Amino acid sequence: MGYSNYKKIEQVTKKFGLLARRADLFDNIQPVEASKWLIETLKKAKFVPLRNEKAKAERIISHILVDVAESFENNVTLFSGEELPVDSEKDLNGECDFFFTLVPQSAYLETPIISLTEAKRNAARDEDMDYGIAQCAAQLYGAKLFNEMEGKHFPILYGCATDGIEWKFMRFENNIFYIDNRVYTDLQEILGVWHHIIKSYL
Repeated sequence: MGYSNYKKIEQVTKKFGLLARRADLFDNIQPVEASKWLIETLKKAKFVPLRNEKAKAERIISHILVDVAESFENNVTLFSGEELPVDSEKDLNGECDFFFTLVPQSAYLETPIISLTEAKRNAARDEDMDYGIAQCAAQLYGAKLFNEMEGKHFPILYGCATDGIEWKFMRFENNIFYIDNRVYTDLQEILGVWHHIIKSYL
């Protein structure tokens, strides 16, 4: 079963013996000004119908993440659509939406530390943030195992699920997913959270 097959967080926690809790993850986040390029790019996105997660990923989400990656180009690499094969028997395999890795200018996926997933469409054709959170959690657990297979251990990994408008963050620590009580919608605050997370690894 691929990562995108996990649609509820309890599927992930029960299958792998993990826990999930709500929490206030960030205090005193400092807003970060968007670059001129990002502002202009997001303005142009308004001219394209954003009717599904693919369009939002291409026109909104990826551009915000690229802007973040550029700010930390000497520290991280942003990947999209990469396979994260961990264990087919554990149902942890398949393509992932986005990953930041703690290796600058990397040519392939190594040392994934931050996962981001797009909110998916449910049967009613509505954006489903719970679905995105579940897939993100599965990818974070997969990243933990992937790193351990490579002899690397990070006590904390971060994740995010978004529909391009609302951004919901989570932290994975001691086999517990801490899902942020807050949903971010302000661009400067969203960038501030991303900067805060990446700086925590540096």
